[in-house]
Amino acid sequence: MIVFLAGFATVVAVVTCDALRIVRPDAPLPKAAVYTAAALLSLICVSLLTRLIQLL
Repeated sequence: MIVFLAGFATVVAVVTCDALRIVRPDAPLPKAAVYTAAALLSLICVSLLTRLIQLL
């Protein structure tokens, strides 16, 4: 369940960054949005890697 919620939050963060880029193409993205998306993506990668190691 936690992996699902983290995945959902990651999708929301990435879509938010894309939406901000479309709405304001000249303005830089807020650093908080970029850092949040990067942290959530790394969390998902670590979770997937842990699951793959458990399967082996």
